[in-house]
Amino acid sequence: MEAVMTFEKIPQKILLEFKERRIGTPTLVDILDGLGTGSVLTSRVQTINCTDPYFVAQAYTVSWKKVRKGKDIQQSQPSTWAQVGAFLVPELENADGLVYVAGGGELITEAALAGGMSCTYFEKMGFAGVILGGAVRDMRELKMLKMPVLATNPIPTDTQGTYLVQETGTQCLIDHVTVYTGDLIVADNNGVAIIPVAVISQVMQQALAIDNTEHCMLEKIKAGERLPALIDVTGRI
Repeated sequence: MEAVMTFEKIPQKILLEFKERRIGTPTLVDILDGLGTGSVLTSRVQTINCTDPYFVAQAYTVSWKKVRKGKDIQQSQPSTWAQVGAFLVPELENADGLVYVAGGGELITEAALAGGMSCTYFEKMGFAGVILGGAVRDMRELKMLKMPVLATNPIPTDTQGTYLVQETGTQCLIDHVTVYTGDLIVADNNGVAIIPVAVISQVMQQALAIDNTEHCMLEKIKAGERLPALIDVTGRI
């Protein structure tokens, strides 16, 4: 049974306009600063399989945590697959308009949170991208994907036996940043901006307007106008 989304999905038409105009993360962060909200992910999380990434989509989160022994050390533990299998988000059948976001607090750099087979599956599901608060593996397969994959580093080791999936479709922590399912995620060569659900509409409207202004400014600069004078008029840089 398909999971019921607890947030309002952004219409594909609006996402497509944002994508076609490649609204940059610097513009979004300027707006978020003015509103006193939003976050950016650590620069240690970078695109690992392509050179010019761009996606805009709403987060669907996977939260990881370390495996710890139970209160009865003589009792059998769940299988390693039982502990991690939920990372494939089987509750979803279609991921159009979504980005896969996984984390477990402190960056998990010594165990891969996903690999070539799972990311290939995520691309087929329709995810716009994958963001991992830690490592990834199977670089050869990842470089065959059109979908951007962001992670801290490649490593051959997986998570089984050391980490488990705590929950999906709620929230996850990447370093010091909490990402909630439904947040708008925009990623480009500058980094990753996170726009809280409550201000998505406001931020997107402002971003499109600012993009028009900055495009006009660039054309005027190329035509010989002075930037300080343009800043006085537009309030943009």
